[in-house]
Amino acid sequence: MNITNTTKLIEAYLKQGTAHAKQNEWERAISCYQKITEIDPTNAIACHHWADALLNLERWEEAIATYHRAITINPNFDWSYYNLADVLVRLERWEEAVHAYQKAFDLNPSLPSIYQKLGNAFLQRSLANRKEMFVLHHQVLRDNPHDIERYHQAIELQPRDAKLYLGLGNALVANHKLDEAIVAYQMALQLQPDYAEAQFQLDKILKFQLEETLTEGSPESNRQENIQSNIELTKEDEISQAVQGTPPFKRGSVQGKGAIARRTSVPVGSIMPLAGGGRDSFAPRGSLTLFGSGSSFEHATPDPRGLSNSFHSPSRADLNFVKLKQAKNILDNLNQIALDNFLLTNTQIHLPQVEQPQVSIILILYNRAELTLSCLYSILRNNFKSIEVILVDNCSSDRTRKLLERIQGAKIILNEENKHFLLACNQASQVATGNYLLFLNNDTQILGDSIKIALETIRSSPDIGAVGGKIILPDGTLQEAGSIIWCDGSCLGYGRGDDPKDPKYMFRREVDYCSGAFLLTSRELFLKFGGFERAYQPAYYEETDYCVKLHKAGKKIIYEPNVTILHYEFASSSCSDRAIELQKRNQQIFVERHRDWLQFQYSPDLSKILFASNRNTCRRILFIDDRIPHPYLGSGYTRSHGILARMVRLGYCVTFYPTDLSYLEDWNDIYADIDREVEIVTDSGLEGLEKFLLTKKSYYDIVFVSRPHNMNHLNYLSARNKNLLRGMKVIYDAEALYTLRQFEQRRLKGETISTEEQKKLIAEELDLARQSDCIIAVSALEKQRFIECGYNNVIVLGHALNPIPTPNSFYQRQHILFVGSIYELESPNADSILWFSKEIFSLIQAELGQEVNLLIAGNNTVEEIKRQIEQFNNDSIKMLGKVDDLKDLYNQARLFIAPTRFAAGIPHKVHEAAAYGLPVVTTSLIAAQLEWEDEIDLLVADSSKAFAQQCVKLYQNNQLWERLRLNSLKKIESQCSPEYFTKTLKQILKY
Repeated sequence: MNITNTTKLIEAYLKQGTAHAKQNEWERAISCYQKITEIDPTNAIACHHWADALLNLERWEEAIATYHRAITINPNFDWSYYNLADVLVRLERWEEAVHAYQKAFDLNPSLPSIYQKLGNAFLQRSLANRKEMFVLHHQVLRDNPHDIERYHQAIELQPRDAKLYLGLGNALVANHKLDEAIVAYQMALQLQPDYAEAQFQLDKILKFQLEETLTEGSPESNRQENIQSNIELTKEDEISQAVQGTPPFKRGSVQGKGAIARRTSVPVGSIMPLAGGGRDSFAPRGSLTLFGSGSSFEHATPDPRGLSNSFHSPSRADLNFVKLKQAKNILDNLNQIALDNFLLTNTQIHLPQVEQPQVSIILILYNRAELTLSCLYSILRNNFKSIEVILVDNCSSDRTRKLLERIQGAKIILNEENKHFLLACNQASQVATGNYLLFLNNDTQILGDSIKIALETIRSSPDIGAVGGKIILPDGTLQEAGSIIWCDGSCLGYGRGDDPKDPKYMFRREVDYCSGAFLLTSRELFLKFGGFERAYQPAYYEETDYCVKLHKAGKKIIYEPNVTILHYEFASSSCSDRAIELQKRNQQIFVERHRDWLQFQYSPDLSKILFASNRNTCRRILFIDDRIPHPYLGSGYTRSHGILARMVRLGYCVTFYPTDLSYLEDWNDIYADIDREVEIVTDSGLEGLEKFLLTKKSYYDIVFVSRPHNMNHLNYLSARNKNLLRGMKVIYDAEALYTLRQFEQRRLKGETISTEEQKKLIAEELDLARQSDCIIAVSALEKQRFIECGYNNVIVLGHALNPIPTPNSFYQRQHILFVGSIYELESPNADSILWFSKEIFSLIQAELGQEVNLLIAGNNTVEEIKRQIEQFNNDSIKMLGKVDDLKDLYNQARLFIAPTRFAAGIPHKVHEAAAYGLPVVTTSLIAAQLEWEDEIDLLVADSSKAFAQQCVKLYQNNQLWERLRLNSLKKIESQCSPEYFTKTLKQILKY
C-alpha cells in the first residue's frame, strides 16, 4: 500500500472513530483507533483518542497505559498529559497527577481550568501526604507515647484533634513539663469543651501545683518525689490515653471531674491578683492589670499559676507564660548561686555614701534575698553615684537579715512586723535626704544609665511630676511601657508581651501613670501630698492614686524608653482571695476619690488603647518622608528636620514614617538629633504604609507628605480604599518641583525638550496635589507654578536660619568650601563637584597658586565620585566626608561655591553658607531660585571660565567680599526668619 492510500485509510478510520465517539459507542471507536495504530504504530493522535475512549469506559489502567503510549510517541502532546492527569485524579494517585498537570501546563498554560486542576492536585497531594504522615506518627506514638516532638508533628497535621492535645499533655507530664501540659490540656478543652478526660488531667495538675506552691520551700528531691507519686503514668495508661482518651493518672488519686476549679474567679471590675516581692504577700509593683465593668477584653497579665481566664487557643499568651516561667527558673538558679556564694565568702556590699544625694532609692524587702542581692548589684553597676539607698525589711523569714548584715553605706530599717509596701514606703520617705525619691522593687535590676536618664528627664521641665520607664520581663518581653487608667478606674499595662524594641515603645510620651517598680518623683512633692494614701493600705492603687494627684496638680507623668529595668515579677507571693478583695476595695476607693478626673478617661476598650497610651491630647500628625530627617543628610532633610522639630514644639503628637528602609540605623543614631517625643516607624516602609494606616484608622488628624513619589503612592492607596484617609487633612510638602531639575539635567546631556512635553510633565507632577488640603512650596517661583495650574491652597515655607557669621576676617581665611551630601552619581551635588574639580579648580589655582585648597564636606556614599576625583591627581582637593560641626570650616574658608547646573526647590547649602557669613559664587539657576542679585548678594557664572574668574575676583577683593557678606546676611534675616518659619508652619497645620 502506497503512502497516499495509507494516509487516506488512516483519515477514514479516524473520522469513523470520531463519529462512534460522538454516539458514545466507545468500543467501536476503540476498534477504529486500534486499526490506525496497526497501520501506523507512531500515530500519537490515535493513541490519544483510544485512551479517551478507555477513560469514558472507566477502564482506568488501560487508559493510563495508552496515554503514556501517546506521550512516548509525542512528548509535547499537551492534551494527553492533561487527560492522563484527570484519570490519575480519579484514582487518587496525586503525586503522578501533579506531575502530569505540570507537564500539560508547561506545554500549554491555556488548557481549560488548568490552574484550578493543578492547584487542586497540589492540595490533594498535600492532604494525602499529611494523612500518610499522620498514620506514621500514630504508629510511632503507640510504641513511644512520651515522644513530645512526635505529638507536635502530628498536631501540625491535625490541628483540630483534641485527642492529640490530650496525648501531648500526658507526654509533657511524663517529662515533668507541667506548665506546658496545662496549655495542651486547655487546647483540648477549647476544641472539645466537654472532654472529661482532658478536664480530669488538668484538674489533677492544678491541684498538684497548688499543693506545690503551698510547700514551696521543700527540697527539690522531695518535690520530684511528689511529682512522681502524684502524676506518675504507666506505659499502658499512656498508650491507652494517647489513642483512646483514657485518663493516664493513677486511678483513685482524684475522683471525678472538677476536683479543682480550672480557672480563678475574677469579679468584673477587679484587679487580677498578682504576686511579687515589693508588696510582700501581695502583687509586685507594676503588675496592676484590671478589668473594667462590661469591658470587652481580658487581662493581659497571666495568672501566676498558669490558670487562664477561659479555655482559649494556646496562642501567644499561654505559650509566653511557659517561656517566661522557664526564664525565671534560670534566673532563680543564677540568683541563688550568687547569694550562696556571697554569704559563704563573707563578701560585703559598699553602697555610695553621699552627704547631699540627688536620689534616694527606696527598696521594700520581704523575703527573696537572692533577688535583693541582684538588685543591689545593679545599683552598684549604675554609673550615677549621687544616691543613697534605703532598705526597709518587713520582717522577712528567709536569709534577708543575713544579707543586710553584709551591706555597708545604706540606711536600713528593720521592722518587727510586716508593714507591707505602702506604709514601708512612707516610712522610708521620712528618712530620705535626696531631692528625688526612686521607688524600686527589690525584684528588679536597673539597666544602663537609667537613674541618670530618669533624673535628666524629670529635670528637663518643671511640669514633670514623675518618671517611669520600660519594664522588661526575664524572657525578654515587655511587661509594660507606661500604664493606662480607664474611666471606671481599671488599669492596663501598655505593651505586655511585646518586643521592647518595637517602635511604639521607643519614644517618650506622657502617660496616665508608671509602675512603682521604678518610679522617680520629687521628694518635696511626695511629702507635700502626705506620701502614699493610707486608705489603700496594705497595698494596691497607691502609686496610681499618687500619679493622679500629680495630674490634678498640673504635673505630667513621663514614660522614658531609655529608662529600662529587668523585672522578675511574682517574686515571692501567691494568689489569694485576700488580694482579690483588696484590689476590688481599693479600686472602689480610687474611683470615689477621683471620679471627677476619671470622667475624662477612655472607656475600657482595646480599640482605644492607642489613644489612651499617650496623654498628649493635641492633634496627631503622620509625617511621611523617604528617610529620618537628620540635618547632615542635606537633600531637603535639613528643612524636614526643622519642620519636624517645630511640630513637636507646637505641641503636636508626631509619628515620623520613613518610606525607604534601605538605610538602617540603630536607635541611638535615630534619636541623636531627633526629639525623643517623636514616634519613628522603622519597620514598615512604603510597602507597609497601607497596612499601617489601616491599623491606625481615625488616629491621625493630619498626614504630612514630603516628595512627589510618596504623594503619588498615597494617592494610589487612597484611590483603592476611599475610607483610608477619612477624617484626615492631607498636607503635601512639594519640597521641590523635580520635573524642573530633570529638564536642566537633560539639557546638559544635549537633549531637546519641546514646550509641549515640558507642560505635560509639569502638569503630571503638579496633579499629585489634587487631593491635598494644603500644598507647601519652597519658593515663590514654585508657588507660582501651582497657581498657574489652578491651585489656590499653596503656602511658601522655605528655610529657618539665624545669622551666625563666623568671626575670622577676610585675610584670616584661605580655602574654597563646598558643603553637600552625595547619594547618587546623577545628582546635582555630584555633577557640581565633578564639574568644578575637573574644569574650574585648575583655572583658579593657575591664578591663586597651589596653596588654595578645595574643601568638600558632606556625606558621600558614591565611590565613583571619589575615584574620579582621585584621577585628577590634585592634592589640594580634600574630600572630608561627614563633618559634625561645620563652624570651623566656614571660619577658615574665604568663599563658598555652589556650581549647580540642575536643581529644583531652594538650596539650603547657600542659605547656610550665607548665614555663617561666607560669600557665595553660584550659577544663574541658583540665583534665580533664591531671587538674589548678581554682584549684590552673590556672584553668578555659568561657564567654566567665567565661574573660575568670579571665584578669583571674590577671593582677591576684600571690599567685594565684605559687601556680599553683609547683603547675604540681610537676606537671611528677611527670608529665613525662624519666627516667620514657625508662624507659617503653625498656619499650615491649622489649614
